[in-house]
Amino acid sequence: MSSISGVVQGRVQCPSDLSEANYNLQKAFPDFAETLGRWRSSSREVLQKLTPSVDIPYGDKPLQNLDFYRAAAVNTPLLVFVHGGYWQGGDKNDVGFIAAPYVQAGISVAVINYSLAPAARVEDMVAEVRQAIAWLRQNAEHLSVNTSRISLMGHSAGGHLVASMIAQDEEGTRYPHLANVFPVSGLFDLPPLLPSYVNNALSLDLARAEALSPITGSGPRATRVYTIIGELETTQLHLQSFALAQRWKQVLAHYVVPATDHFTVLEALGDPASVYAQAVIQAINAQ
Repeated sequence: MSSISGVVQGRVQCPSDLSEANYNLQKAFPDFAETLGRWRSSSREVLQKLTPSVDIPYGDKPLQNLDFYRAAAVNTPLLVFVHGGYWQGGDKNDVGFIAAPYVQAGISVAVINYSLAPAARVEDMVAEVRQAIAWLRQNAEHLSVNTSRISLMGHSAGGHLVASMIAQDEEGTRYPHLANVFPVSGLFDLPPLLPSYVNNALSLDLARAEALSPITGSGPRATRVYTIIGELETTQLHLQSFALAQRWKQVLAHYVVPATDHFTVLEALGDPASVYAQAVIQAINAQ
């Protein structure tokens, strides 16, 4: 199928006058402040229970740091989580709750920070996430993680950043192997965002938006990709994941989490009893 309403040849179409309504997600889901409060409360509880190593620097800049939640086993799989916030907000301290089901299942978790706009460009953030992964690989023996079993999960803008780790450029540049990537409510085709408020801090032009869109690169050679999204998300967010599946043959499954929106979907992935968290665990352990 080459097109569906809103997607043509694997690219997301969005009239300029609909961009704000579809991509201003805190306005679309005004309960975000309440959801964020739950995230922070749950993250404090997980921090006390799992006692991770916090604020470990992977670079020299203020936000180049991560928290490491060590599973009890040795030589464990590693799940690296990248927070959202439209490349201009969010913090690892808000989303530490995500580690709970995976550590319980014997998977170590690293939750990372990265520099934010307008102080940093999106290009810088892509490089920093790659830098964090490189640091984790270099310190794998100390962390007792298996470098052949590293997976990534990212929410919203974090979904864009983790997809960027496996998008092949025109030269087919190979980066170190990643086993699985789980973009949650990800943004893969950036030009539709340009007319919205999101771009005020990013200052992207069309050429940079194209270059930074994972969907414009060929998909990964071997990494398994699983897209996840909330049932109640805006039409454009659903189209973002649909378009990626059209373009990348390595998208093996797409999960729509019932009765969740752009923000509450993350709670399902941080709940050990959730079938969606268990699906992620199963995919990681399938290797």
